[in-house]
Amino acid sequence: SMGDVLIPGETLPLIPYQSQDLARLIESFRQQQASGTLQLEVEVQTGKYWQRVLMWYKGEITYGGNKLIDRGELIRTLVQKFKPEYAPSIEGWLIQQLVYPHSSRDLLTFLVQRQVLTWEQIDTWAQGQVVFALEQAIGFPGKYRFVPQTDVDFYHGADGCGLNWQQLMMTVNTRQQYWSKITNLIPSIAAVPLPPTPAMLAKIAEVAIEQHSRKWFDGQRTIVDIATALERDPLQVARSYAQWVQMGWMHCQKPIDVVVEPQAPAELPIVLSVDDSPIVQTRIKRALSDHCEVLLANDAMSALHLLARQPVDLLLLDVTMPGIDGIELCQTLRRMSKFTHLPIVMLTAKDKSYDRALAEMVGATEYLTKPLNDEKLVAIVNQYTKGGHIQ
Repeated sequence: SMGDVLIPGETLPLIPYQSQDLARLIESFRQQQASGTLQLEVEVQTGKYWQRVLMWYKGEITYGGNKLIDRGELIRTLVQKFKPEYAPSIEGWLIQQLVYPHSSRDLLTFLVQRQVLTWEQIDTWAQGQVVFALEQAIGFPGKYRFVPQTDVDFYHGADGCGLNWQQLMMTVNTRQQYWSKITNLIPSIAAVPLPPTPAMLAKIAEVAIEQHSRKWFDGQRTIVDIATALERDPLQVARSYAQWVQMGWMHCQKPIDVVVEPQAPAELPIVLSVDDSPIVQTRIKRALSDHCEVLLANDAMSALHLLARQPVDLLLLDVTMPGIDGIELCQTLRRMSKFTHLPIVMLTAKDKSYDRALAEMVGATEYLTKPLNDEKLVAIVNQYTKGGHIQ
C-alpha cells in the first residue's frame, strides 16, 4: 500500500521495452484489471533515465509521479496545495493518524467530510500527476517492472475508482500537440538548457530571468528536471523558454538519442538466475556481471513470466524453492519446444545425490553444488553460452 514506500518485489527484474511498446503494456494492465505498481526507468537519452511510477487499482490508474509517496506525504502535499492555511493545524492530527494503519483513502475521506479538501481537488491533482508521468514516458524506450499489490489504498472520488483513461489520454494528446508546436525552439521534452553565454546574459533585461538562467541552466538538467524542482507544469515552463530562445536569451541542446550502434560489439549473453535466496542471487550477479547480463527471478512464476517475454541464453535454477521447485520448472520448460535446447544449470545442495539424479532425469544440462565456486560458475556459463548470444 502507499503506506509502505518500499515495494515488495524490488528484487523483480526490470524488463526492457521499446518506445512503441509502452501504450500496449498499459493497455494490457487495463485489460487484466491489474492492481499494483508499474515502475518505469525511462531512457530519455543515452545513459540518462527518469524514474516514474504509475499505481493501478482494478485496471485503472490512480496515481502517477516520479516516486511512490506514502500516506503522510500525500496528505501534506494536497493540503499544502489546496488549503495551505490548514497545513500547520493538520500536522498534529496527521502524526497521530499515521500511528494507525488507516489507508490513504480513510484519511482523505475524513478530510473531505470535514470540508478541508474535495474529491474534485484530489482527482484534479492526481490527474495532473499521471498526465505528467505519461507524457514523460511515452515515446521513449526504457525498462519496467510491475509489482502486483491487492491492497492499493489510494483511489478516487465518492465512487472509489481510478481516473478516467479516455480523459487522461485526451489530455496527453492535446499537450503533445502543444509540445510539437515549439519543437523548432525546444527540440524535445527532454531538452537540456545550456549554460548561458556572456552575450546571452547581456541581452536579458529582467533580473529574475538572468538569475533563473544562472541558477538552473547547467547543461545537465532537462526542462522536466527544472520544472519538477520548481513544482511547475513542464509544458508551461517550456513555453516560457521557447520565448526566451526566440529572444536569444537561451539555447537548448537536443537530448542525445538512444541509438543502437550498427557495429555494436557482440552483445553479452543473457542469464536468468532463479533462486529464492537474495544472498545467493547477489553472489551470482557479482560473479557473472563481467561475463553476461544477469536477470533475477525469486520464484518459478516470475521466471515463467520473464521467459515468455525475454529470450535468455542460459538458465540457473535452484532445485529447492517454495511453491514450484526447480525440478518441476525444468520439467515444464523441457516440454515446451522453444526451451528444448536452452542450457539449464541446476544448483543442488552438496550432499543431495538424489537431487542430482532427478535433475538429470528432467533434462538439466548440468548441475553445480552449493555453496557455489565462482570460478566454476563462470566456466560453466561461458562453456554453454559460447561467450555470446546463442543463435
